[in-house]
Amino acid sequence: MADADDVLKGAGRFFKKLGGVVADTSKTVANQVAATSKQVTGLGRGSVKLELDNTRAAPGGTLKGRIVLALSEPVAAKRLLVTLRARQRIVTIKRGEGAKGVSATHADVFQFDQELAPSQSFDARTVEFELAVPPDALDLKPQPTNNSPIAEVARTVVSAFNPSAGPIEWQVIGRLEIAWGRDLSSEVDITVAR
Repeated sequence: MADADDVLKGAGRFFKKLGGVVADTSKTVANQVAATSKQVTGLGRGSVKLELDNTRAAPGGTLKGRIVLALSEPVAAKRLLVTLRARQRIVTIKRGEGAKGVSATHADVFQFDQELAPSQSFDARTVEFELAVPPDALDLKPQPTNNSPIAEVARTVVSAFNPSAGPIEWQVIGRLEIAWGRDLSSEVDITVAR
């Protein structure tokens, strides 16, 4: 027969082994949760910083800059791209029964995406780029929401009596597109003028 001390020693060894297995399993699970949360939220991966040589350009001119990837570890991504975008802010005033207020949206005027690097594992580095500003940049107008010429004429007449469209806003956006996760991006407002 086993002595009570032997039973306690055996139980102690068993629980020590069990505790070690539980600790190892919990560490593995914690590492997997941390890796998944980095993938989904982008937190802890690092950042993307967009730098421009000049934030003012003329129509037909060129914007030069770089995207700085400050990544803490290699990141598998779909692509690295830079975008030149122009949008116009549209303010809508709601009048009527039960629906009063003001809302603002953006209408796309122009967008050009330039891929700087295809799908790969990205590490910390700096990538140079050049973007051409369209020659007709000052003449651009928002894309119509439908193709009806009557609706476009009505919109033009209404805007003359009730100006609700703001100036065209230009931006350069640098983005590291990550599959199944939050993209890392940075944007800089620019001025397009003669």
